[in-house]
Amino acid sequence: MAKDITHNAAEKQTGIEDCSEQKTSRQVVTWSSTLETIVSLIGYSAGMSDFWRMPYLVWRNGGGAFLLAYGITLVACGVPLYFLEVIIGQYSGRGLFSIWGFFPLLQGIGVCIALLNLCFIGYISTMRIWLLEYLRQAFTTELPWTSCRHTWNTNSCVTSHAILSSSTNGSLRISTANISMNLNATAAMSAEEEFFKNNILSLSDGIEDVGYLRWNLVLWAIVIKTIIVIALLKSVKTIGKMMLVTTFLPLLIGLAMFIQSCTYSGVKEGILFLITPDFTKLSESRIWIEASFMAFYSLGPGWGGVMVMGSHMKFHNKCLRTVLVSVCGDVFFALYNSFILYAVLGVMASEIGVPLEDVVKSGMSVGLVGYSRALAYLPAPYIWSVVFFFSVLIVDLDAEVICTETVVSFLKGFGNKLGRHIHLLLVMLICLTTFLINLPFCTQAGPYMFQLVDWYLPTWSVVVIALSQTIAMMWLYGGDRIDSGLKDMIGRKMPHVLRVAASYISPVLLLMLLLVSFVRYRPPTYGSYEYPEYTHVIGWLLSCSIVVPIPLVIIVKIVNLQGSFMERWNTLTQPSRDWGPSDSAYRLQYLQRLQIKRSWADIAFYNLTGRQRYSSKGQSETLPLERVD
Repeated sequence: MAKDITHNAAEKQTGIEDCSEQKTSRQVVTWSSTLETIVSLIGYSAGMSDFWRMPYLVWRNGGGAFLLAYGITLVACGVPLYFLEVIIGQYSGRGLFSIWGFFPLLQGIGVCIALLNLCFIGYISTMRIWLLEYLRQAFTTELPWTSCRHTWNTNSCVTSHAILSSSTNGSLRISTANISMNLNATAAMSAEEEFFKNNILSLSDGIEDVGYLRWNLVLWAIVIKTIIVIALLKSVKTIGKMMLVTTFLPLLIGLAMFIQSCTYSGVKEGILFLITPDFTKLSESRIWIEASFMAFYSLGPGWGGVMVMGSHMKFHNKCLRTVLVSVCGDVFFALYNSFILYAVLGVMASEIGVPLEDVVKSGMSVGLVGYSRALAYLPAPYIWSVVFFFSVLIVDLDAEVICTETVVSFLKGFGNKLGRHIHLLLVMLICLTTFLINLPFCTQAGPYMFQLVDWYLPTWSVVVIALSQTIAMMWLYGGDRIDSGLKDMIGRKMPHVLRVAASYISPVLLLMLLLVSFVRYRPPTYGSYEYPEYTHVIGWLLSCSIVVPIPLVIIVKIVNLQGSFMERWNTLTQPSRDWGPSDSAYRLQYLQRLQIKRSWADIAFYNLTGRQRYSSKGQSETLPLERVD
């Protein structure tokens, strides 16, 4: 009898009148298998950053100390939010627009994520374009980056086959087939880096020297957008099968490169640079700030992609296991790539005769320069180069496909009237928009723009989004409701350590990170080039514009509701009527739990202990108000 009364009260207070609508689960496109889910999550995370950003930040922050800071911030901040995004996505089965129904007031977070991904796709395609250009020029029996005999080379060029000998004045005597000269060690530049700088980039003198539009890069931009449209024709079904093939291919090629590089001198020094921490550097705030940014880049929480992929999981998928395997897989990818690159950089440092940190003049090029050198060590290097750059390009495109799907998932919430072709139309619209955004990056000043945008766009704004999400999920919706939903799906609650980290440790660390990063802010540089002052203003405006929708949507939602301010507030701070589990068999339990009154102290106690201290008999008295369109 009591159960029937509770059921009726739940239906009345949540506006559920047609029970027949709850007899069937909402249709959600799901992954074909758990393996597809895990591989797609790993491919998404690895494609976001592990190929070039991780080695770059290790190089920039002095080696092993960065890995230590990265590991700590990854566990304390990245993993808890990663897990929360998977849970919310899997439980609700909703896209980026409607998933915020668990706390409608903060739906602006979804707008921020969509805007962030749109801008990110617009500029990060530049890295894929460079990979395509590498791939094109690899179709030759003599790789063009292995010698100094080309028009783009300078007198500072050094090849891997150079004969180095010290002279009495501290300079290096360099003899090759065509040149013989005296060079100061700090002026020497590897043939691989000169190829990247002067051929692939055709770099101008600065961001104000735009130069000309490089039409070969524009052509590659068109190719990339076409691939993304094709990959998203059937949404998640296509993505999962594509990633099963593409995610692991670079690992096999990387293993061959690592084994071959171990036959040269200098490998030990490169690996020691990577794994030996300088504990004095841990006292520097910069290393913690950049390690935290990398934790979000590496795993992908705060970007929306993890949440969107979680929404395509089956309701009873073992998400704890999925998260654990995916996180371990991504960390392995990051470390694996770094080991290969720093083994090669150690060989390069030994050949040129300079400290490892001076091998590459611009840290952004560490990944491409290191891998192109490693490929030259292999037999029939042109074959390995074609296969390698193709496979890395595909993995990078995996991440871009997911980012595009994230924006599509959000925009679908506005475009239901477009009919059954809405998915294809939105994909084509987004690809066209991001292609136009990408055009300035195809000029000679494009690399400067790339570095500037990459410095400001995916850093502070991502941390603000991550902080807002953590508070919304663990405190406003409540860790108790998160646990209840998790029990519906897999029959157990969140691990205690993970709950405490998500509710207490992560928010505090993220807030501290924001404050310290603002205080310790330093403008970006491109090698020795310093950006004009006005570009930093543009960078800050770009970063802040990403998070503006959060307060803006709050204001719009409050204004668009009728009733007193408290009535509007109560409506917008409780789950919307149609939000809930994607499996309707669990909707009754969800509605019953929704009526329980809890205070802030109750939520705080549960988040800390995992135990409820409030009465399950308390029922909410507030009726949801109708929103005004």
